[in-house]
Amino acid sequence: MTSGIRDRTRELLRVQLAEAILAVFLERGYSSVTVEDAAREVGISRATFFRYFRSKEDVVVASVDDTRIDYAKGISAIPDDADVTGWGLVRAAIEPVVLTAMSDPSALRARLNLISGEPSLRARLRERRSENVDVLTTALAQRTGDGFYARILAVAGLAAVDIAWERWASDENEDFRMVIDSAFERLGWAGQSGTESPRHT
Repeated sequence: MTSGIRDRTRELLRVQLAEAILAVFLERGYSSVTVEDAAREVGISRATFFRYFRSKEDVVVASVDDTRIDYAKGISAIPDDADVTGWGLVRAAIEPVVLTAMSDPSALRARLNLISGEPSLRARLRERRSENVDVLTTALAQRTGDGFYARILAVAGLAAVDIAWERWASDENEDFRMVIDSAFERLGWAGQSGTESPRHT
């Protein structure tokens, strides 16, 4: 019990530090701020910084990271006898991502745009995304009973999410739910005959 409380307290502090340091990056520019600068601005030592983060990249990626999302929860909410496609399962699994985007869109857009402008951040985010693929694959395999199929769905589905992030972050008039639904509509269309793309709404 004590260990669990300690772990939750540590994670909460890590999130709070990430938010504070991220604000410094957004204000002064990521490349212009060193680890020492960031630590000083939020009132911690360099040693404390590295106790919670391995690098500056970790701070930013943590602010948009979704590795703790329970993908299986959305999938399990769909009845076993429901007529749902593989893409439908992925879409259900990522609903928490959509809710996160809608909770504070301006802040999330600023973070994503910060990442898009820094090659090192883009590379670090790709590393974390590969971890998400593994987690989502497991959740999908439990439902479909086909690990190969689950892997294909997870890789392609999360790639579509990344493309949706890019589109949404570049246009403040976009609604993330609509962009995601449009992306998955297109994934479903890709398996159909014909060449006409569904209209974006």
